[in-house]
Amino acid sequence: MNNIIIRETSSEIRAIARNALRENWAAVAIAMGVYYLMTTSIPSLLTEIMPFGVIRQYNELLQNYVEFSYLTGLYEFVLNGAFALGMCSFMLSFFRARDINAGYIFNGFEHFLKAFCLAFMTSLFTCLWTLLLVVPGIIALIRYSQAVYILEDHPEMGVMECISESKRIMTGNKGRYFCMRLSFIGWMLLASIPNGLLLTDWLQGTGILYVALDFILMIPYFFVLAYIHTADTVFYELGSGHLTAQREPQFREEDYHF
Repeated sequence: MNNIIIRETSSEIRAIARNALRENWAAVAIAMGVYYLMTTSIPSLLTEIMPFGVIRQYNELLQNYVEFSYLTGLYEFVLNGAFALGMCSFMLSFFRARDINAGYIFNGFEHFLKAFCLAFMTSLFTCLWTLLLVVPGIIALIRYSQAVYILEDHPEMGVMECISESKRIMTGNKGRYFCMRLSFIGWMLLASIPNGLLLTDWLQGTGILYVALDFILMIPYFFVLAYIHTADTVFYELGSGHLTAQREPQFREEDYHF
């Protein structure tokens, strides 16, 4: 089966994403907040309330101390695959049917073992490529980026089948995906300003208060995450052939349909 070469530019993909998010920004951002809570805030809380197994080391690059918790690492290692699959479940339901339910973030636990194995294998392959150079690692990350969407759409497929299908979809499309993701850098930096300005060094070590403030100050970032994940979903829908368009000289969002 030949793969589809995505011809849409980054601006066109973003326009389709904005069209889908119209009147839905807040609802999708809330789901991003739930995802951030489960994958970032709770692991940080575990480090604060269960400090055993925490390693504290000085980072020369950041010029401060960084902490690593074995408990937090275990939480992320075991559960992040299921949450990633749940995110795809939410995004596909939203984009295809405007079915917005933040609880879909937990749908990945229905296929927990496959989600875990997929996250493990893609991370392993990416790390192995990164051992060569950073660039091959980035290319590998992009190559496997569609695997979770594929598993959500086809839960009957095996882990390696999902990875192979992702590689097929991304053949000829890796540069397009990289440029699309790169186009969000400005929005990401802008949304990070409140967190970067207010969570200064004097708040470091304040434990639960720091985690709570981090979540509150990340609220603007949730809207950017909604934008990015919707664009990612558009990219998958185009690459998998679920979303098609009447090609005309003038791009129009309404030309895109299922």
